[in-house]
This record gives sequence, structure tokens and C-alpha cells, in this order.
Amino acid sequence: MFTLNLNMKFYGFALYYLLLVLFLCVGCGRNSEFSDRFKQRLKADTGIPGKFHGDLIYNLESIAALYEEEDQIVLPKWGNIDKVNEMLYVIRNISQDGLHPQDYHLMAIEALVEKVFYEKGLKIDDKVNLELLLTDAYLMISTHLSAGKTDQETVDPRWMAAKRTARHDLARFTDSTIVYDRVIESIESLTPSHREYSNLKKGLAIYRDLEANGGWEPIVITGIKLEKGISHPDVAKLKKRLSAGQSTDSLFFDDKLYASVLSFQKIHGLTADGIVGKETVEALNISVYDRIAAIEANLERWRWLSDELGEKYIKVNIANFEMQVVENDQPVFTCEAIVGRPYRQTPVFSSVMNHLVLAPTWTVPPTILWQDIIPAVKKNPEYFSQKNMQLIRNDGTVVNPVTVDWKNVNRSNFPYMVRQAPGKDNALGSVKFMFPNQHSIYIHDTPARNLFAQVDRSFSSGCIRISRPMELVEYLLSDKKDWTTDKIKRTIALGKEQTIFLTSPLPVHLLYMTTWAEDDGTVHFRKDIYNRDQSLLNALRQHPPKETEFIGSRGK
Repeated sequence: MFTLNLNMKFYGFALYYLLLVLFLCVGCGRNSEFSDRFKQRLKADTGIPGKFHGDLIYNLESIAALYEEEDQIVLPKWGNIDKVNEMLYVIRNISQDGLHPQDYHLMAIEALVEKVFYEKGLKIDDKVNLELLLTDAYLMISTHLSAGKTDQETVDPRWMAAKRTARHDLARFTDSTIVYDRVIESIESLTPSHREYSNLKKGLAIYRDLEANGGWEPIVITGIKLEKGISHPDVAKLKKRLSAGQSTDSLFFDDKLYASVLSFQKIHGLTADGIVGKETVEALNISVYDRIAAIEANLERWRWLSDELGEKYIKVNIANFEMQVVENDQPVFTCEAIVGRPYRQTPVFSSVMNHLVLAPTWTVPPTILWQDIIPAVKKNPEYFSQKNMQLIRNDGTVVNPVTVDWKNVNRSNFPYMVRQAPGKDNALGSVKFMFPNQHSIYIHDTPARNLFAQVDRSFSSGCIRISRPMELVEYLLSDKKDWTTDKIKRTIALGKEQTIFLTSPLPVHLLYMTTWAEDDGTVHFRKDIYNRDQSLLNALRQHPPKETEFIGSRGK
């Protein structure tokens, strides 16, 4: 009996190992077949067949770099349905970032998941295609969240602000992410860390809900300005529009409607007077679709922008005509700004403010000299004396303007520069704030203080004029105890240039954001004064490039 039991155990173990070997052989065979087909697909620079909606694989070279061969066998990385479902969750919810799921193979992946995981008779080609599409989608989303979907240098070459840089080696990051089932977590780690980005996402969700509920109908005001206290049939239309579609029969413009109009005007950068005229009606009639598009464009701009703006920095939003000092992600000082005209645009860039100049002189830049100053001198021979300006040779010699034949001057026979002395009429006012840059742009005071009362403040030749320059001086010099408010005023009154270097240089970021949102998701919209949104939106709506770049490559 003992011998029989021993023999039975021996044959049992033998059968177990035989079945195990057969199972492994079948698995190896399947892996070998998968590997062969996978390599063939990588070599063929073609799209997935039409039955999978013709989705192109955009990252063949990058995908090839991700898949290590073990004994010449390429192993699948997406064999776990939970992992695949995480990726589907990421794709379906990418719309929260202002991107569109259909750009990331959503329909093709959903169809293939059904075939690979839930239908009988698995085809290796289906498994290979699913593997390629999932990895391609992950690569695209990773890159688009990290550096933007669009190529900033092509779409908006005038945007030269600090760019996002790589936080990961994409190949290693993607491989470890997929292997260790951290798909959602990894994608979330790649989104911009700015509070403004997450706030805009909240705002986008609000406007998507408005769109899902039908948005709003355009209103027609029949040749009358609507204001508090009047009764008119158009008031009912206005109430309906500002109450998100809830109709009302009341024709009286009451206090509640007045408050709603004021709020609307403020968040849309309009004159906040509570009167509904042409400009307010035009803003009311911009569709919810266009509002969403504007939010999407500005989310992309935040994806272009570096996460490291500084613990303390100066931010100018050109489109909002505003300058802020930001500490720990919160504004601590805000003032109105005047920016460049549409034909003399203030550029978008980053630098570091290292000094300021009290009672500055103004050396007229060439563009202003030839387009503004010389034409004015030709019309008025007293222009130089009236504006407290001097004509100076390159060697520093001061020249009497009456000795110049102004009628016949041109760029080739004009060896002079024009400088305005310090004083109340100086174009730079009492102070200028300097940060080295190739554009000769700086922030400064201005004698034309009446312009700050305007809503649209695109009046300058590119530099930024601010409404509260002395308060900014005091903020920047707060660590220099000898520079009291009294001393600053006395130095300016002397009318002699005084340069003061900052103890702690401050990053400066000149940006162009036509929308932003508060912490509760309330979105502010501004006019696209430089007409930059549409070209960005056109690029966002195109298919991704043939080969998506690695994270951070655009920032190098």
C-alpha cells in the first residue's frame, strides 16, 4: 500500500509539473505572438484600421523606447483591467482640463476593451492595438498636461514667459507608472500646480453645466439704455438672461437687477455703472460656447507657464491692465496698469527686477523717436523746450535743435538721441522699475494719471505704467530702513537721477490671460485686446502632432 501511495504521489507531481509546463508554454507562445505583432505594428507608420475609427498612433518612436525586450520578447503593460479602467477614467475626465477625450483614442479604446476583456475568441491584433492606443494616450496626456498640447513657440512666438521644465524622465516615469498601477495619481502629478489653474478648472465646470442646461439666448435691447428705476419690456429679457434662464414677467429695473448688472460688468471688465448699454449687451450676448473656449485657451497658457514663478514675484496681466505683487500664491499689492497699444504690444516674458531709478531721465527709444517725436518736432519747433528734452550726440555733446534741418532728417543722417530731463512732465514720471530684458520694457510712473480711469488702458508704446508707483517703491525698499518715505520724496524733488539696487531681486512675469477665476470658480473675462485667443484655439482643436515630445522638451 505504501508503494502504491508513493507511486500515486509521484505521478500526481509529474502530472502537475507537466500541466504547469504546458501552461507556461502556451503563455510563452501567446507572449511570443503578441511580441511579434507588436513589433510589426511599431515598424508600420500607419494608422489603426478603419474599424477602430482610423485612430493614428502619434508616438511610435516614443512607444518603442518604452518597451524593454526580455529574451527578445515584448511584454504587454496593460494586461490588468483595473489599470485599463484607470486610464479610461483619465481620458474621459481630461475635459476638466479643457482638453477633449476624443483626441486620446477614447472611442477606439472603449471598443477594444470590450473585445479584449469581455468577448470570447481573443485576437492578438486586438490586444496589440489596445496596448498601442493606451500607451499612446498616456504619452499624449502626460505631455499635454506637462507642457501644453500646442507648441507655444509656433502658436504664439511672442509668449516668452518662463516655461515649464521636466520633472520626470518620461520614459522611466511612464514605465514605472503603468507597471505599478499609479495611472490616475501620476497624471494628477503632472498638472500645473498654480492655484489659478485649479480655479479655472472649477470655472470651466460651471460653464459646462450652463452649456448642458442650454446656455442662454441672445437678447435684443430696442434702442434704449436700461437702468435702475425704469420700466420697460426689455427689462424682462435682461432679468431672464442674468438669472440663468429663469423667466420673469416683471418689467421694473429694481435694486436686485441693478446689483446683478454691476456684478456682471465687474467680472467682464466693463464700466461698472449698472447701466445696460451697447457694450454690456454685447458681452451678455457672447455665447456660453465662446466663454468655454476662452477658458480652454487660458488653461493652455497656464500649462505653458513654469510652476516656479517664485515665492514672491510681480505679475502683470496685460489683458486685465493690472499689476500685482504676489507672496505665497496670494496677491499682497494690486494696482491698475497701462499697457501697449495693439500695434505696440507689451511682450509676454519673465525677468528679475534688480533696481529702481528715482527721478529718472527718459532716453526716447527709436520706435517712438521716429514715429512720434520727430513728426511732432517738424510741426512744432518749440517741442524740445516745451517737453524739457535735449538732443544729444553719441559722444554726449548736447546739440541745439534749431541747428538741425528737421525737414530732411532720416535714419541715415541723424546721429543723435533724444533725452528728457527729470521733472513733472517726464514720460516716466517719478520712478522706473528695471528688470533686464531684450525688449527694453520696464514698469514706471506716468504724468498722465487721468488715463487710469479708463476701462481699456492700452495706451503705451509697450512699457507698463502703474497707478501706485510710490507704494511699490516703499514695498521694494522696506528692508532698507534709511530709505524712508520722506527721503524718497526729497530725492525725487531734487530732480537728479538716483539708482537704488534691491537687496532681494524680485522675479517679474508679464502675462496675457484673458480669463481667470476666483477660488469659488467665479470666472472673469477680458477682451482679447491683442487678438491672440483664436489662433491658440485653432491649434488646440487640431489633432496632436505626429510624435509627441517628451515632458519638458519644449522648455529646453
